[in-house]
Amino acid sequence: MAEQSDLEKIGINIRNSLISRNTFNKSDGHKYGPTHTRALSDNETPVQGKGTGIFLDTYNGGGDLDINGNPEVVGSGRIKNKSMNEYNENATYTKPDTSGNVGQIIVE
Repeated sequence: MAEQSDLEKIGINIRNSLISRNTFNKSDGHKYGPTHTRALSDNETPVQGKGTGIFLDTYNGGGDLDINGNPEVVGSGRIKNKSMNEYNENATYTKPDTSGNVGQIIVE
């Protein structure tokens, strides 16, 4: 094994000191995971949490600003953006008719 450089030794020491201060380590029962309050979009920690605890549930997650938007930014947030988007459940995206585009591109 190659000898560690001074920079690597400093990095290892700093990393070890940061890990020991981590409040979400397994030893004190504060294991951080997908159902922890700071991971969930709940009322306890509404700004930090974005998830729902359900695997790949991206529709229902998000914090208050993600869902309702920033009051200072018109049209921000998932709800307002969805209502402004021209493509929605009533107006779905369809591919354009390109049958009249004869001779515009040549593929050899």
